[in-house]
Amino acid sequence: MKLSRGKIFGILVLSACILYACTHRHEAYSRGDGLFLDGERYNVISSCLYKESNKKICKIDGGGIVYEVEGDKEHNYVVCRYFWEAELFVKESYTPDETIVSGISIGWKKDNYIYDGRIIDCVFSLTDNDEFIDDSNDFIDARNKGTMIYVKYGDEVVGRGIGKIFLYEGRYMYYDYSKQKATVLTDDQLELLQEYL
Repeated sequence: MKLSRGKIFGILVLSACILYACTHRHEAYSRGDGLFLDGERYNVISSCLYKESNKKICKIDGGGIVYEVEGDKEHNYVVCRYFWEAELFVKESYTPDETIVSGISIGWKKDNYIYDGRIIDCVFSLTDNDEFIDDSNDFIDARNKGTMIYVKYGDEVVGRGIGKIFLYEGRYMYYDYSKQKATVLTDDQLELLQEYL
């Protein structure tokens, strides 16, 4: 049986595609509180704002599926979904450049980043205010129900939660996660941020 050049070329292309698909498969498994994808460790990260894509990377033990985060082709972040439950993971070796703040999001609106420098400066100045100390359950409940503030660094696709603005005893306050401190907003800060609360 003699094959034409076109059929031989077609067989070679098909073989190359199959070989590529077989050698570029992703592997993932979970161990403890970590996820391992293609040999790299990923850790759970919470209080983030992101969009899960519908692009599957691979399946994981226990019936889960690992998905890309929209806009992150390098897989610095991935979402592991088990039915309705989803967790965001960040590559352990990945550290975003936090020297450039490109946007702030106030609340859970995924496409609602604020790029106004006045608002960004205002949010980062909130921790300069006088500290407010209260350990009561009412204070903790008000803080937990507050409006989340997310910051987007550089060209990051994930906004990271940095704190919450909340109302307590008639005053607006800010709780900073990294400094673990609450401050009272000034009248000027409240006037600038009011439309977003």
